[in-house]
Amino acid sequence: MIRHAALLAVLTLAGQNAADRDRAVAELHRRAETVAPGSPDARDVAAGLAKLGRQYLSEDQTGRAVELLGEALALDDRNGLVLAELTLAFVRSGDLESARFYLDRAEAGAAGAPPEIYGVLGDAYDGMHRLDDAVDAWTEFARLGGQDPERLARLSRVREERALARGQRSLTTDHFGIFADVAVSERTVSEAALALEGAYGGQASLLGAQLPVAQIVVLHAGRHYFSLVSAPEWASGLFDGKIRMTLAPDGSEPAELAAVLAHELAHAMIRLASRGAAPAWVHEGVAQWCEGRRLPARSVSVALGVAPAGSVDALEQRFKRRLDAPAARATYAEALSIVEYLLTIRGDGALRCVLAKLAEGRTFPEALASEAGLTPAELYAGWRRWAGV
Repeated sequence: MIRHAALLAVLTLAGQNAADRDRAVAELHRRAETVAPGSPDARDVAAGLAKLGRQYLSEDQTGRAVELLGEALALDDRNGLVLAELTLAFVRSGDLESARFYLDRAEAGAAGAPPEIYGVLGDAYDGMHRLDDAVDAWTEFARLGGQDPERLARLSRVREERALARGQRSLTTDHFGIFADVAVSERTVSEAALALEGAYGGQASLLGAQLPVAQIVVLHAGRHYFSLVSAPEWASGLFDGKIRMTLAPDGSEPAELAAVLAHELAHAMIRLASRGAAPAWVHEGVAQWCEGRRLPARSVSVALGVAPAGSVDALEQRFKRRLDAPAARATYAEALSIVEYLLTIRGDGALRCVLAKLAEGRTFPEALASEAGLTPAELYAGWRRWAGV
């Protein structure tokens, strides 16, 4: 029976290392060749593919999630949950055109569906900044008995954001859909649009990615939203699928407007270029480079102020902690400096190609070795010599 063999492979291997997951996917692909789409056996294989796709989506590896969820849907095209999850994967990958195509199908089949489908649809609507629809979907999720505490918390948070967003002005440009609180002046919105469009071309060239549809940007007057999501006090921007920036409560334009928007745009572009697989330290190092920060080798020791992390893996772990302002400055400086070193010794092309290899499903060590001829340890040791730390 395919049911037990396929699901056992997934349950055994999912959640382990990348090689184990690859073996699980290969086994499911092999079994998919022997089943008829829509059959009970096909639905079992689809369940395995969806389980892995869901796991990749939870880790923001959207490229792999799209691939596996799409394969699952081809085998079981009446599975509303897989359809909703595929919609969400496209939203998170930035491909809103494909997301809208599948969203129409998901919406049509949602009536009478289990609560999980409404939960995922709410996630997708939120990613498109359709706040009313997100609230409606998550409310239905709760009404039907959905218990996911994170989604219920997001329902509460988006209800508050929706209340704050009433009367938001908006501006659509070639590459961005900008929403701004009423306190934010039209002039500031226009300046933000100019800054984003001005940064976009250079980042697209550097990173080898292009926005498939307009990227959503939200300009918040005050820190209320940032407090809702527990953003650190030192953060003036964040990227959660949308580019967000906090301005003064009166909406006045800050001096660092262009830099912050360029930084958050870089996160969107890196996610696209790597299909969600770039490490956090690469994200933050490249985003600082794209906003115009530079850290010459002679200044690294002073900028760090503390001992370096010791390896890129250790640096990655630092980004997973909640950092106070001094620790954040040191950690971000280290990430920027390593990226600057890589660009110095290998050039822009190496960075672009590393991101492309990550998008293909290669690990960071594999991508770095293939495109820069370095192991992570060699990159880090070379950087320490270069920076004198």
